[in-house]
Amino acid sequence: MSNKALDYAEGTLKVHEVYEGVLQKLEDLDEVLADLDKAQDSRRQLDEDYADREVDLVNEMRGVHPSMSDTRFKSEFKGWERTDEVLRDLRVKLNKVRGDIQGLEIDRDLLKLRINAGCSRMEELGGYLHYLAAVKNQAEKKTTREETSDGTTSK
Repeated sequence: MSNKALDYAEGTLKVHEVYEGVLQKLEDLDEVLADLDKAQDSRRQLDEDYADREVDLVNEMRGVHPSMSDTRFKSEFKGWERTDEVLRDLRVKLNKVRGDIQGLEIDRDLLKLRINAGCSRMEELGGYLHYLAAVKNQAEKKTTREETSDGTTSK
């Protein structure tokens, strides 16, 4: 035997489909957050490697140019820093990881918005279903009162 209310909720309003969609988006969000955490760990490691190489380069260049003034050394260091192969490779990797992080943050924010929209939709559907139940109850009460006033017995 078919239940009209259940058929309407599932078939027309797609209540269960909305619920399943939100659950899937929660799983997707969990994956994105795990990937984001890994990317941030990678960025922190690359930042550390970059800082270590900068210190090594400063020590190396100070050994080659011990009598150079600090002002000139800082000015020259900017050029050495840009031409150092290790630092260049680290900069490329850092830029890639930063781009990945930005993309993952956008994915995270979009999933959160979709989850919120799905939850709002479920609340809206819940309110609508409560409204329909109240209308049905009111109609049943009205029918019962009419039957009682006609002299027939009510259930």
